Amino acid sequence: MSGQDVVQAILNGLCMGGTYILVGLGLTLILGVMNILQFAHGEIYMLGAFTVYFLCVLKGLNLYLAVFVSMITTGVVGLIIERVLLRPLKGAFLSYVCATTGLSLILQTLVLLAFTKGTKQLPSLWKGSFELGGVYISRERVIAITMALLLTLALVIFLRRTKYGLAMTASAQNREGALMQGINPYVMSAMVMAIGSGLAAVGGALGGSIFNLDPYMGGLAFMKGITLIVIGGLGSILGAVVGGLILGIAESLLALFFGSQMGIIIPLVLVIAFLIFRPRGLFGHE
Repeated sequence: MSGQDVVQAILNGLCMGGTYILVGLGLTLILGVMNILQFAHGEIYMLGAFTVYFLCVLKGLNLYLAVFVSMITTGVVGLIIERVLLRPLKGAFLSYVCATTGLSLILQTLVLLAFTKGTKQLPSLWKGSFELGGVYISRERVIAITMALLLTLALVIFLRRTKYGLAMTASAQNREGALMQGINPYVMSAMVMAIGSGLAAVGGALGGSIFNLDPYMGGLAFMKGITLIVIGGLGSILGAVVGGLILGIAESLLALFFGSQMGIIIPLVLVIAFLIFRPRGLFGHE
């Protein structure tokens, strides 16, 4: 095993971290603003990937246009979930857990019935690879991390430069104080569900293009999203980005040295370690 193999693994991990970032961003936004751990978020990721599969593979739509349409339609699904399922529960944490867990099983079953059992494949985001210092980098992985970072930048600009973004940030920092300033918590909850769901859908499309997709892919995505929240710290956009890159690199290096199954174990090990030694994460608040 050469140094080039290690560099190759690190670059692959950085690129793969892009899909994890998009899942983690949605989860941390929803948890920060709504105080809900959205257990069906992984299935939203899966639903976004299968929406792209339906539009692109079955209906012949351009891949990038299909990803955009999937982001919008899945955002609408997020709005519906917030209005119909979550809002009537009125802050009951256990009810949220039961409702979103049940929703995840429903979405799995619906996709399984619609597309039948078995793995599917999306077209490549950009075929081929290029060489950089003796290391070959997949073009589609570069596209994945680029799209993830651009969407993260757009989210940061929205949160810091727009009226609704600042209101959303205020709701996450102090929900009662934001309510006293006239910020409607229901509007904030609806917006954050739509944005979080749309980001997860893009992550699912990117992951489905690089790997395969199946109706059960959301479970692993949800676990990795939770890992990012624990590593980066609740409510931290920077934490989600750094956590995604750390997770991607760790998985890639462990797969290189110990085999691909270590990629399933490492998120759990990281969660336990951070919960014990640094429960607020890298960038969370005391």
